[in-house]
Amino acid sequence: MLNHRKAETLTETIHESNNSRRLYFYHEIDSWQQDNHFIRYGYIKETRSFKECIKSLTYWHNESINIYSHLVPSMMGLFFISHYLSKMPKFENYLGIWEIFNFYQFGIAATFCLGLSASFHCFKCHSPKVSKAGNQCDYFGIIVLITCSLNSIVLFTFYDLPSWRNAFIGLFCAFALMCTKVTFDVRFSTPAYRPFRSCMFIMFGLSGVLPVFTAVAKFGLEEAEKRANALWLVGEGFFYIFGASLYAARIPERFFHAKGSTAAKKHLRGKFDFVGHSHQIFHFMVVIAAYCHWKALIGCYIYLHEVVLESHHT
Repeated sequence: MLNHRKAETLTETIHESNNSRRLYFYHEIDSWQQDNHFIRYGYIKETRSFKECIKSLTYWHNESINIYSHLVPSMMGLFFISHYLSKMPKFENYLGIWEIFNFYQFGIAATFCLGLSASFHCFKCHSPKVSKAGNQCDYFGIIVLITCSLNSIVLFTFYDLPSWRNAFIGLFCAFALMCTKVTFDVRFSTPAYRPFRSCMFIMFGLSGVLPVFTAVAKFGLEEAEKRANALWLVGEGFFYIFGASLYAARIPERFFHAKGSTAAKKHLRGKFDFVGHSHQIFHFMVVIAAYCHWKALIGCYIYLHEVVLESHHT
C-alpha cells in the first residue's frame, strides 16, 4: 500500500514537472493572458508559482527573447558605464561630481527600466494580479528612463542657461509624477480613462521637443545641433519610433497569420511565435536607442568642455 502511494506521488510529480514546461496555443490560455492573437503558440499558462516562473528561464517559449533581450543588457549596464567612464577624457575645467552623476543617473535609469521589463515578461504568467502589477512596474520603468534621458541631455546642453535648464527639469519631473500617478492609481486603470492615460504619456514624450526648439532659438541651428549631439538623438528617436510602430501594428507576424476558419487555425503555429515578432523587435530597438542616447550624452559632455566652457573662459 505504501509503495503504491509512493508510486502515485512520483507519477504526479513527473506529470506536474512535464506540465510546467508544456507550451500552449493562444486559444488555450486564459483571456487575461491573451494579447496578440497573431502569436499562435508558445505560451505558458497561469502558474500561480514564482518558482515556476523562474524555471521558465531555463526553457524555450515565446517570451524567452523578450526576457533575455532586456535582462542581459540590464545586468551588464552598470559595468559597461563604469568601464567607459574610467576611460573617458578628463578636462581641466571639470565642473564637479555632478558630471559623473549625470552619466550614472541615465545608466541606472536604463538598467532599472530594462530590469523591470525583463521581470515583467518573466513573471507575467504567474497570475492576473502579478501580471497587472508587473505591467504597472514596466510602465514606471519607462517613465524613469524618459525622465532621466531628457534631464541628462538638458543638464549639459543648457549648462550656461540655468533658468531654462531648471525649468525643463522641473517640467519633466512634473510630467513624470503625473504619469506615475495614472500608472499606479486604480481610478485611472479603467477603460474610461484610457484616452487620458494615453494623452499623458504622449504629452510627456512630446515635451522633449521643447528643449530642441529653445536651443535653436537661443543658440542657432548649427550650435544647437552640436551642443545636443543631435544626430545621435535623431537616431535614438528613430529606433524608438520604428520599434514602437512595428509593435503597435503587430508587424511582421500579422502578415504571416494563417487564413481560414477559426477552427482550422486553432492548432497552426505562427511563423514568428518564438523568434522575430514585433514585441521582440521593439525590445532590441529600445536597447539600440539607449545606446544612441549614451553616445549623444558623451558628445554633449565633450562639446561642453572643449567649446562652450572655453568660449566663456576666453
